[in-house]
Amino acid sequence: MKYKKQKSSAPKLVRELPPVTATVLKNETADVLDQVAREGPVVITKHDKPSAVLINYEQYLEDFGGRDEHWLEDLHQEYRGMLDEMQKPEQKAAAERAFNATPEELGRAAVAAAEKQTEE
Repeated sequence: MKYKKQKSSAPKLVRELPPVTATVLKNETADVLDQVAREGPVVITKHDKPSAVLINYEQYLEDFGGRDEHWLEDLHQEYRGMLDEMQKPEQKAAAERAFNATPEELGRAAVAAAEKQTEE
């Protein structure tokens, strides 16, 4: 199989996967599928850029198969709850204070936060 070296601009996880060009996938599909079954995921590249990740069926079931049909709605509700929390008046006021703080105030706040973190 013909592999091309990954460019380093890809995220670390994708960079670590063996690359397979789209052309190789098209011409040697059975070989690529056998490789994925034996060795794990590969990243499919087009013009030296990641385009897709091919994983075996068992890995897919492990990563995505256990979700019920409402998982996306549940995730949306969780996000809405966090967003609503951030929109409360006290949170908005704190954000406003931070955006309007002078460099000296920001410096003092950074030092206080660092000191608090070292105490924990």
